[in-house]
Amino acid sequence: MGIPIQVKEMEASEPIPEGLYKATVKDIEEGNGSFGEYLKFTFEITEGEHKGVGRTAVASKKISSSQSGKTSKLFDWVKALSGKEPKPGETFDVEQLKGKSCQIFVKDDKEKDGIKYQTIVQVMPS
Repeated sequence: MGIPIQVKEMEASEPIPEGLYKATVKDIEEGNGSFGEYLKFTFEITEGEHKGVGRTAVASKKISSSQSGKTSKLFDWVKALSGKEPKPGETFDVEQLKGKSCQIFVKDDKEKDGIKYQTIVQVMPS
């Protein structure tokens, strides 16, 4: 028995200059990949020449910190977006981050097949 999969044509995002942009969290989706569960954040730039442009970033679905000070990407994003540091043992509903203002730092990444990819390397308070 076969496994039919429909082929889709994807639009590559238009590159924007590297830099810091004011943005809001438009959406958060759950997913599961080869490295485990993750959250995909969709940010929308809210000011300037690139207002309305969307960018996505993925973080493992874990909010953690160690005594040495190392934190997970999601820990840093929750702290930047909520304005408070997550405490060990508490439960945090990431849905409440939708609509939050922030700043995102967009950096050029790899180029593949003539398409330049970009990455959000940091999420910071607005």
